[in-house]
Amino acid sequence: MGDKKLIDFEASLASTTHDMKNSLGMMLNSLDEVVNNCTAENCPSHRHLLHMQYEANRLNNNLIQLLTLYKMDNDQLSMNISHYSVSDLLEETLLQSRPLLEYKDIKISVDCPDDLYWFFDRNLVLGVINNVLNNAFRYAGDRIVVRADELNGCLVISVVDNGNGYPESMLGSSVQTNRAVSFQSGNTGLGLFFASMVAMMHKNRDREGYISLSNNEENGGGCFSIILP
Repeated sequence: MGDKKLIDFEASLASTTHDMKNSLGMMLNSLDEVVNNCTAENCPSHRHLLHMQYEANRLNNNLIQLLTLYKMDNDQLSMNISHYSVSDLLEETLLQSRPLLEYKDIKISVDCPDDLYWFFDRNLVLGVINNVLNNAFRYAGDRIVVRADELNGCLVISVVDNGNGYPESMLGSSVQTNRAVSFQSGNTGLGLFFASMVAMMHKNRDREGYISLSNNEENGGGCFSIILP
C-alpha cells in the first residue's frame, strides 16, 4: 500500500472525542438531576456524588478544549463575536460552578460593574473561565474572587484564589503555552494553551488578546487573567 495511510488518525480521534463528549454530556445531565434531588440531609452519598460531578465536568471541559483546538488547527472554527454583558457571563459561570462550591466549601464572589459590556466569543471565553475555576477549586484555600473591568482599552477578567500561588516558572504575561507535558505533576498544559489560543483569536486592529499569570501580593494566591482588546 506504499505510504498511503489506512486511517486518518487525527480525524478519527476527533470524531471519537466528539462521541465521548456527547455521551458524557448525557451522563452529566442525569447526574445533575440526581444531585439536585439528593441533599446532604437525606443522602449519605451526597458528597461522593458532588465529587463525581466535579470530575465529570473536568473531563467534559478537557474534551471540549481538545475539539476546539482541533478545529482551530484545521481552520474549522468560526468565531462568533458579539456584544455581551460581562456581568451576566460571570454570573452564569458562578451558577455552573455551584456543585464545586458545595463540595469544596469554598466561598466565591464576583466583582464586576453591571454596565460593563464587551465584544467577544461568549462560548470560548466561558470555556476558559470554567477551566480556570476548575483549577482554582483544586488549589484554592477557601476563597475565590472573579473580577472584571476595563483597563487601557482592554477587558480584563481575572480569577484570584488564596491558595499557594503559581510556581515562579509560570509567572508573567508571556506564558509559555508549549511547555512539555508532565504526567508526574498531572500538568498537561492543555488548559493554558487553550486559554492562550482563545485570547489570541480576539483581535482589534493591531492589538491581540493574551493571558497572564501572577501571584496575589495580599494572600499569596494565584491570579489568572485573560486580556481582550
